[in-house]
Amino acid sequence: MQLQRNLAEFGDAGVAVFAISYDPVEAQRAFADQFGITFPLLADPDHAAIEAVGILNTLIEPDNGLYGIPHPGSYVVGTDGTIEEKLFFQNFRNRPSAASVLRDGLGIDFGVSTHPAADASGSGVRVRATLGGETMVFGEVSTLYVDFEVDEGLHLYAEPIPEGYIPTTVSIEVPNRVRVEATQLPPSRPFRVEGLDEQFHVYTGEPIRFATPISNGLTEGDSFPLTVHVRYQACTDRECLLPQELTLELEVPIAALEVP
Repeated sequence: MQLQRNLAEFGDAGVAVFAISYDPVEAQRAFADQFGITFPLLADPDHAAIEAVGILNTLIEPDNGLYGIPHPGSYVVGTDGTIEEKLFFQNFRNRPSAASVLRDGLGIDFGVSTHPAADASGSGVRVRATLGGETMVFGEVSTLYVDFEVDEGLHLYAEPIPEGYIPTTVSIEVPNRVRVEATQLPPSRPFRVEGLDEQFHVYTGEPIRFATPISNGLTEGDSFPLTVHVRYQACTDRECLLPQELTLELEVPIAALEVP
């Protein structure tokens, strides 16, 4: 249903949406009618396409009624038919949010004015944490984006870093049954401080973005809290400001899971 709700955003980006499963045409039609699906649903009852791309769930035996089911995920296919990106998760219950497919799979930004977000500021830096979706349903994986906006002339330290200096870090607290995956770090560049022999790495540019997938395992409640802790030290080419620690609080709405 997420694809249907975000169909306009995909269309604006010039992306065609379709889904494929091993269900027969009759089941696909009933599903589309029940939930108002208007994009193409492709039936692969003999699971030929599913096997061709290597996502057949081989843990299910051929004599099982569920044989033919694929490992769920999303593909981004170029106009020449080449698979350019794929978004799959180890747990079969997890699915990428539509917003994550747009931003992480296609590199397309999208409006986030209605998404859960929080702001904080410290010496030389402003930080904004934004969820890549308005809500989360059970099994959904959405990305939390933490953006650092740094004053002109300043940079932030990255790892590896000599002892005694503070690298930029992002840590996230979530309730039980919500999982935090590995954070994708922004690119850094080598840097040397005049008069020192140590090798540094720094973040520059705007924004400096840390991206962390969040997996929701909650089915009850209206929302759940998400707490972001950031630590950094902003520096010029010659001096550093005092290390800073900031905390940002978000409340993530839990949407009802729509199932037949």
